[in-house]
Amino acid sequence: MPKARLIRWLLGAWGLVACAAALDMDIPKEIPDEPFDITAARIEYTNETIIASGGVTGRFENAVITADQASGNTQTGDLRLEGNIHFERDNVVWDGTELDYNYMSQTGDFGPSSLKFDPVLMSVDHVERVSTNTYLMRGATFTTCEKDHPHFHLRAKEAYLIDDEYIKAKGVTVYLGGVPVFYWPYWRHKLQKGILSFEAGISSEWGVYGMVKATVPWTPYFESITDLNLYSDRGVGVGQGFSWEHPKAIGKFAAFYLKDQDPHSKFDEASRIGQEIGDDRYRFKFEHLQRFDDTFYVNTKLNYLSDPAIIEEFFKDEYRSYAQPENYMSWVYGNSTIGTEAFANQRLNDFYDNTDRWEYSLDLYRTKIPGTPLYFQSENAIADLDRTIGTLNTNDVPYGAARLDSANTVFLPGRLGFLSLVPRAGYRATYYSETVPGGDELRNIPSAGMEVSFQANKVLSERERWYGKGLRHKIEPYADYIYQDSSAAPGELYQFDSIDTLQDENKVKLGLRNVLQTKRDNRVSRFIDLDLYTHYLIEDHGTGNDFDSLFLDARMPLTKRLMVDAEGEWDWNEGRVPFFDTRLSYNKNDIIFGLEHLYQADQKSLWTPRLDLYPNGKYSLEFYGRYNDRDDDLQEVAVIGYMNWCCMRYGLGYHLYDEDEHQIMFSVGLSAFPEAKISSGF
Repeated sequence: MPKARLIRWLLGAWGLVACAAALDMDIPKEIPDEPFDITAARIEYTNETIIASGGVTGRFENAVITADQASGNTQTGDLRLEGNIHFERDNVVWDGTELDYNYMSQTGDFGPSSLKFDPVLMSVDHVERVSTNTYLMRGATFTTCEKDHPHFHLRAKEAYLIDDEYIKAKGVTVYLGGVPVFYWPYWRHKLQKGILSFEAGISSEWGVYGMVKATVPWTPYFESITDLNLYSDRGVGVGQGFSWEHPKAIGKFAAFYLKDQDPHSKFDEASRIGQEIGDDRYRFKFEHLQRFDDTFYVNTKLNYLSDPAIIEEFFKDEYRSYAQPENYMSWVYGNSTIGTEAFANQRLNDFYDNTDRWEYSLDLYRTKIPGTPLYFQSENAIADLDRTIGTLNTNDVPYGAARLDSANTVFLPGRLGFLSLVPRAGYRATYYSETVPGGDELRNIPSAGMEVSFQANKVLSERERWYGKGLRHKIEPYADYIYQDSSAAPGELYQFDSIDTLQDENKVKLGLRNVLQTKRDNRVSRFIDLDLYTHYLIEDHGTGNDFDSLFLDARMPLTKRLMVDAEGEWDWNEGRVPFFDTRLSYNKNDIIFGLEHLYQADQKSLWTPRLDLYPNGKYSLEFYGRYNDRDDDLQEVAVIGYMNWCCMRYGLGYHLYDEDEHQIMFSVGLSAFPEAKISSGF
């Protein structure tokens, strides 16, 4: 439109609006939605009936349809479509030659059809939309492969598509190529989740192996996970598990059994671990978190094992995180005032050391005492504790005691000019039914202290830089005087947890916290949060030092993608670093990188790099390593490459474990579900 004509058109439109306002006329704010809108080369409309032909394109409610011919009744909503039909509604894409459809009730008879629910493609002999959220499909084929002859597909005699999300089917057969490999009489599945994954390879510990995992949802909240593991050197391992997820509950159960053909390939039969290993290898695992409301939940973890090496040998990723699986049940209730927990931890596997614990705690959070400026805090617990010694431990002896502990503190927060002052006084009483010298003990710990701090802020910049927009510095020097007098030394008490390590203290904690803040996505974000502190030792416990070590705790989200965390200790009295842990992570679409260095003096200097390169690309690479440079010990290396070809995702990798255990892996999965990948434990 020429510029002058456009200006005249805008002025004219403005004039009409002004005139309408002057005449107090109502102008609709928006055009009301019509139930349908249709265009075609030829359209006839008589007696509420529409007949259209020649390139018919129409919108009927929220369905978009193209066809060669269309006829329908505008009162009943009935439509008859013929020839080169393309139908789209929400996530449904359907193509066919004949369609009877009612756009008011959103039901219809689709006949032979092709449907697409990304990433799943469906070819169906007959489709009926029986309700607004349900399709009935007979003779249905499902796949994520767009080839005429797909690498895999599922065939169902009858299936229901519900809410464009779930498939509920009868008589389902899974085909790889044209070969049937699985059959389920009843099947329910979420379209966005994978079904099968396969891994094969050669391992110095397992021999030639193959692993197949099938995940079958039974309901929207419950699914079955079946594993079949074939090891040429070890036998056949069978796993069956279930997982469930509900808005208020999440959990899983897993069982595994193997009749081991070579149970002592890793641990000699004469060793202590080897003596615990037999031919029957198994594990049972149960986890459940039940939330009743925002303040009340129950958490349970149970693990029962045939021997102490089953996790290390066959579930290496779990072993890396939890060398000794946990067994406990925790009942927790809490609100803004109180928190209470009933906790039970019981050893189920005799070969492990454990602290068996039956404990109930009741805490009152820091709360103002009505009618006073004082605040009160109380922590209370009663426990029956037993330190049990496993069959692998021949050095230690078991011990146990009942313990009743109550710690109570009163605070008086206030200000003196720019200073924040929080003096406190407390008393802790802990009763032990048994002690190291024998008999019972009531340990008394009166305490006192005062925390002094202030904050200062300064805007350093308002310009936008690589870290964000603007930069503000907040500095907080603080000092905390700590005094406590214990009536019993830790050496006189059985040691179960940190409560039993408490001793005399007379020191001042001196610290300086620095925070740099910026704006990212119009939100205030931390750029650097660094806390440095030490203790001035009024009572040095015979060390002869005036100051304790210098401690560091830093959280540094340097950019939206780059995070650096560090915590450590520098013993400046002896000029050494007892402990330091540094973690770096970088996350971008094409690269995910992490590096951790854990240093413990006289123990380890452990480097742990991780890399995930082009995770969503046609080709991708994963790398993991663990190296202790103190002992020049390469503990673990894994390199795995993936290639997406058509609908399939192929993986090839190499894994080196400690003690010269090698593994070459090959996996096959679906490109649509890359999370179903080699179980490398990354």
